[in-house]
Amino acid sequence: MAVNACYNRRVAEAPRVVVLGAGFAGLHAVRRLARASVPTLWMDRRNYHAFLPLCYQVATAGLEPQEIAYPTRSILRRLPSVDFRLTEIASAQPRERLLVTTDGDRIAYDYLIVATGGCAQDFGIPGVRDATFGLYDVEDARRLRNHLLRVLERAVVTDDPDARAALLTFVIVGGGPTGVETAGALAEFRRHVLPRDYRRLRNATMRIVLVEAGPDLLPPFAPRLRARARHDLEATFHVEVRTDTRVSAVTAGGVTFAGGEHLPTPTVIWAAGIQASTLAARLGLPTGRSGRLRVDATLRVVGEERVFAAGDVALVDGVDVPQLAQGAIQGGWHAATNVLRARDGVPLLPFRYRNKGIMATIGRSRAVATIAGWNLVGWLAWCCWLAVHLVMLVGFRNRLVVFVNWVWNYATYDRGLRAILGASPPVETPPAAQTKTGSVP
Repeated sequence: MAVNACYNRRVAEAPRVVVLGAGFAGLHAVRRLARASVPTLWMDRRNYHAFLPLCYQVATAGLEPQEIAYPTRSILRRLPSVDFRLTEIASAQPRERLLVTTDGDRIAYDYLIVATGGCAQDFGIPGVRDATFGLYDVEDARRLRNHLLRVLERAVVTDDPDARAALLTFVIVGGGPTGVETAGALAEFRRHVLPRDYRRLRNATMRIVLVEAGPDLLPPFAPRLRARARHDLEATFHVEVRTDTRVSAVTAGGVTFAGGEHLPTPTVIWAAGIQASTLAARLGLPTGRSGRLRVDATLRVVGEERVFAAGDVALVDGVDVPQLAQGAIQGGWHAATNVLRARDGVPLLPFRYRNKGIMATIGRSRAVATIAGWNLVGWLAWCCWLAVHLVMLVGFRNRLVVFVNWVWNYATYDRGLRAILGASPPVETPPAAQTKTGSVP
């Protein structure tokens, strides 16, 4: 307690900026503040920065969790003006400029940048929170990979064809980049891993269903790219694509669509939308759509002189910022820049999002991308996707390991470690077809 009291006293005495969140927005805000040698306290409930766009590859055994995560304290080795604290915020007192942690500690700040990211949006659909798998964190990806492997092990010893069909049905809800990339990765797993690792399932049908509530996949992309992505998924990777299809309920035994159809499956992957992290509601700050913090054009929280927000947690007045890595990177850097200007008494700058392009990979040698106004498809788009994602990874070692893994996967048609590590709940067989287990020959 004495150590904590001393630490908090030092924080309170120093004109300090506190940055909440170790995602893209928080990382780039910290880097901007460190460039100006501003005393900064970086806080997160995890001690690593995760490259979330590659979570689906962890979930499908293409990469290992540590390959897309980088310790925050390793990042700070070259940022001497920044400290890190591993903790979780329970509440805030904006008028007193205080944060209260779950341990009861009180953290004072001079300026605050909230960059706590987002989580799955359930749209009020029953069962989404409890019966689906998300891809919004490394732990989500690890849990989904364990589940995927457990489902296959269960299917191997199942003699009932209806139960096996249900176990081998995988439903992905959401036709954005995350949903499309996950569907493609599962299709490659089915093609290259399933016949070799699970010989008893060679003649079984592993069904992959991609569901989108709107009329098209990849809504932000040009119509030609949307059509190409759907064609590749259906014709090349044999993914069942359902557009204009809404989910009405999800249970441990399957998913029910708005028309009443029920599809038995223990695996529903939710990639249908993002809302602000739950922390946003605990800070006592004004919120808007999807629980996001309302900020003005300068990224300053409405009604707060010393609080800024960026990334998926921020709802920017008058600016349409996509909930993608680029939006978070640019927002985090701009929020930190305006903190520096506010400290110096200089007028704040309005935030202008610069669209540097969008891309999505579908599978081996297939992707779609829009870069500098050019629409790319196929092998060239896929190479651009690989290059951009390698560059955006934090840490030379992570880039090297991911690159080697991708080359190995491409050359051998094999994927990464397929071991079930860590605790995970048992697989529930959909009640429509109970499993009959038998001995493995």
